[in-house]
Amino acid sequence: MKNKFITDELITLRMTEKGWTEGYDDEHARNQVLARYECKITEAWQRPDFSIYEESTADGYSVWIATDDDKNININEDVYYYENDLSDVLYNAIPDYNEIFCDNPSLVEDAITRHYEELFDRIEEEVVDELRSEGYVNKIAAPANALQYIEMISQDDQFTKGTPEIYDGCVSIDVNHDYKWLNYATQVIKDSNRYEIIANHYGLTISCFFEDLPNKLIFNKLKK
Repeated sequence: MKNKFITDELITLRMTEKGWTEGYDDEHARNQVLARYECKITEAWQRPDFSIYEESTADGYSVWIATDDDKNININEDVYYYENDLSDVLYNAIPDYNEIFCDNPSLVEDAITRHYEELFDRIEEEVVDELRSEGYVNKIAAPANALQYIEMISQDDQFTKGTPEIYDGCVSIDVNHDYKWLNYATQVIKDSNRYEIIANHYGLTISCFFEDLPNKLIFNKLKK
């Protein structure tokens, strides 16, 4: 049975199916974020459970109110003198309230964008976990030891896609000083009997040649 690998293309496909894409417009981002948090943001006053709005003081200055109780304004907690401070307020309110009144589009856009980007990363992690639960595995690009090196070899296209080249269904490696994974290949050659068990686990068998094929390490498919 061939391994199923987690790839960027597969992750993107799953993310797209769930409605999460990197190239998004403002309306799509808004719909996704608000649906995720079961929240509604409105510019019409409909008895919201949280509201952000501008007020004028008696001496003609503007302040902004952000509160979940507009009938009992707390001067120290609910009144803001700078509009920029409200970006964080709205951002934090979205997950906690069902209906928010805010008639400032720039504040809404900023908060939605921040949430969308954070949720995108979170959904991506969920998709990877989902794929792993379905039996998908990560391809190894940089093995940390000889065991991972053998696992990486087992993921070679010649095994996973059945594309034989010089040897039918095998990977042939020239073990020389320029080989990137020389250290791990050398370990396998020196103790091939022990590493054969690991290779068998990944459906391979190890062959080492030093006479007819000098410095060749060959991994073949393990015949059933």
